[in-house]
Amino acid sequence: MANFNVDINNIDVAGIQQAMDNLARQTSTREGRNELDAFLASTMPYYQSIQEAAPQTPAAPPRTLVGIETVYERGENVTYNVYSDGSREERSRERERTAGDAVEEMFRNLGLGDAFASSLKGIIDGFYQSNVKPTDAEILAAVYSSEPYKQRFKANEVIRERIKNGQGRPGDRMLTPAEYIEAENTYRTILADRDMPTGFYDSPDDFTNLIANSISASEFKSRVDTAYDALNFADAEVIGALRDYYNMSPSDMAAYLLDPARAMPILEGRAARATGAYGLNSRTELQRMYGTATIAGIGRRQGLMPGQELSGEIYDLGKTKQETEAAFSKAAEDAPAVERLGKLYGEAMDFKDIVREDLSLSGGAASGRKRRKFASKERAQFSKQSALGKSSLRDRTDV
Repeated sequence: MANFNVDINNIDVAGIQQAMDNLARQTSTREGRNELDAFLASTMPYYQSIQEAAPQTPAAPPRTLVGIETVYERGENVTYNVYSDGSREERSRERERTAGDAVEEMFRNLGLGDAFASSLKGIIDGFYQSNVKPTDAEILAAVYSSEPYKQRFKANEVIRERIKNGQGRPGDRMLTPAEYIEAENTYRTILADRDMPTGFYDSPDDFTNLIANSISASEFKSRVDTAYDALNFADAEVIGALRDYYNMSPSDMAAYLLDPARAMPILEGRAARATGAYGLNSRTELQRMYGTATIAGIGRRQGLMPGQELSGEIYDLGKTKQETEAAFSKAAEDAPAVERLGKLYGEAMDFKDIVREDLSLSGGAASGRKRRKFASKERAQFSKQSALGKSSLRDRTDV
């Protein structure tokens, strides 16, 4: 076997390539192919010598752990292994309690509900996109200027604008969320203690006007007590008529006196469900209810039961309290005689006919004529019987 001594710095690469190209052109014949095989076989030791003589690239040393570092990344503490080659691998990840967490928890603990807390979370998360590690004050400032917060605490915005425009009132100040919720709860407790109807002043929007106008809890309680006492200490007969005619309690009507606009939809629904046919649709109708019950109370005090129809008719015609009292008083006095006449002549007559005549109500004139007609008949009958009695007596005297 030939011995090749190769100097890798003096290799005639071009010459070798040319010889190979010449041999390649001769491969079309068997002789050429044989020559190529012989050439390749003779040069193999030469190529092996080149490969052995070439410098070898040393293997990279194994990387080693050179340290551990923890960094803050958008609300999380992330720990990395740091290696000798400059690379690093995540080792652990732990969410840090942030200022945003504290603010969100504060509002959730105030009992504002998950929906509101979730809306704040979206605002807080968005704030972290521009401020990696904000303070409590920065988070609160972002929350206070957000639309969900302004909508939930509307009264504060009213007060803010009033002060801003130089129209502040004595005692005006914006409440903290805790103070605001406490005020709402106090108002709600005052109403519950008076057994106000369900749905009357029991939502945040209902209390906005009270807080915006700086109405204190003591002042609100005074208003509720006044409205309630106006009916609670009213004539028992009036209260009874309200209950009998409209299925309403003193608390229902007190709610109306306190805030007619707010109570009206609640009382409308109550009356519609209770009576079916009697639908309330305006403040006038609610006033009519109370007026009708008041008139019924006047009659009931006289021992009469005028009923909703007659009481309502008297109210609709605008009869005064004095006129109504006089009519019911006379009716109570004359009712026994009128009822007796009705039975005597086969006609249904009672105290209502007297009231209708005295107050000039529908059918009153006819009732009066009928009553006078029967009274006249009775007088005529009495006179006839009296005359017969005198004749008999005279006859006996002549005997």
